Amino acid sequence: MKRNLLLPLLVVLVGSALQAQKGFTIRVAGGYAWPGFMKTEGITGPKVDPYTPYNDALVPMANLNYFNDSAKTYSPVRGSYGQGMNFSLGLGYNINRYIGVEMGVSFLKSDEIKARQDYELVYEPYPNAGFSGSGYHMISEITTKALEVALSPAVTLRAAKPGWKVYPHARIGLSLPVYGNLTHDIKIDVQDSVFIVGGDAIVQILDTAPYFIGRHTDVKLKTEGTVSLGINGAIGVTYQPLPYLSVFAEVNGQYLVTRAKSSKITKWDADGVSKLEDRGKYRTEFNFVDEIDETSNNGDYHKDSDGNSKYDPNKPKDDIRPFGPFSNIGVNVGVIFTLSKETLTKKNSKSKEDKK
Repeated sequence: MKRNLLLPLLVVLVGSALQAQKGFTIRVAGGYAWPGFMKTEGITGPKVDPYTPYNDALVPMANLNYFNDSAKTYSPVRGSYGQGMNFSLGLGYNINRYIGVEMGVSFLKSDEIKARQDYELVYEPYPNAGFSGSGYHMISEITTKALEVALSPAVTLRAAKPGWKVYPHARIGLSLPVYGNLTHDIKIDVQDSVFIVGGDAIVQILDTAPYFIGRHTDVKLKTEGTVSLGINGAIGVTYQPLPYLSVFAEVNGQYLVTRAKSSKITKWDADGVSKLEDRGKYRTEFNFVDEIDETSNNGDYHKDSDGNSKYDPNKPKDDIRPFGPFSNIGVNVGVIFTLSKETLTKKNSKSKEDKK
């Protein structure tokens, strides 16, 4: 008889405990992330090479010195666009005291990633003459950074027994980028001596095809992404001083590699003079694909029977799709507001008591 009474009582107690924390949540957080142990991904940057000035592309970014043949150096740049400040907003619902669901929106502004490249300036005295060494430096400084807005549907877990004000929590979800771009800024400087004692043979052709450069050249290239998918998670500690308010600190991580859709050079100024129109569409816009064949608009791969490049200069160049690493490990702090009948009732009751 006692067993028959205890079982329904236990069900009622457990049920009331689970129902106690039902309600909507608003999570606001901010923090900083590092590549961490995932700093193994290569970074992609614009190709700046006087030996192939007509071959535009995105290639693995590197610090290099190719000026002196006997002392050449090449050091790949590795890291993640996920390094930097990030902010997030999550709208969720607590199914019970321990489990919830959430739709998060995150904003990331990455730190700058840089590379320096030192080449010998080479040139063709006239078309098809072959390259001649000049003995002068051509130095490029490449800086790249990212902006990203992503959605993150997630499941939240809380080890919060009734009466606990401090408890651990965890969250696991997906990363779905919905907006963002990579921006590459390039500064190209040709040694001043070229314009003083280098002779007209070099100077007169630098600002025309295929170089389009001057003493100082500023270039900006933007890359847009296409559909990509990653995962993220967090583990931390929550402190709940009030039924409707919690503060938390957590360690979080993300694994995400984005896929590029297209790139466009939006600025190419040689000594303050724009060369965008002179470069044409083929050398200004890039359409990324997973495979290049005989139908692709790419003169590096598509050639006629005599070995000459075939492409439409009035269309974007087709090129192999590059990727952008956004994986990271970071720390976040924030607050959670819980909106439920229970928390609102307690809050209103306390306000009435304060007025008395």
